Amino acid sequence: MDVPKVDLETAPKIFSAVHAAIADGCVRACHDLSEGGLAVAAAEMAFAADLGLELELQRVPRASGLRDYGRILFSESTSRFLVEVDRERAGDFEKHLSGVPWGRVGEVTGSGRLVVAGVGGGVVIDASCARMREAWQAPLNW
Repeated sequence: MDVPKVDLETAPKIFSAVHAAIADGCVRACHDLSEGGLAVAAAEMAFAADLGLELELQRVPRASGLRDYGRILFSESTSRFLVEVDRERAGDFEKHLSGVPWGRVGEVTGSGRLVVAGVGGGVVIDASCARMREAWQAPLNW
């Protein structure tokens, strides 16, 4: 198994770009992918606001040829963020991220569900925000 390694050249550029976008007011919400990867960050962001989120794994920046949706969803590789941006500020946000790897992987919805399309199409996750929140809180309900 390969342990994720920090890219010491790219990581500071990513952090700087994301920080600049936040400081400029482009970012509504931001979550790192360190604990549970994209799947957990997306679930937590979706149920926090009880809105919903649709993602397309095909659009996630990843190693060439990587199609395993489990690895794409749960990779805890370093220097990655899931960022929510107002549509009106998308252009400004993209300018801040110029020169670093990024991708527009989905959008916030009003469905109250997290829906994830796999690399080859088809739905790989379809879960209600209420059910995800229940599962997340269950270990804390003593």
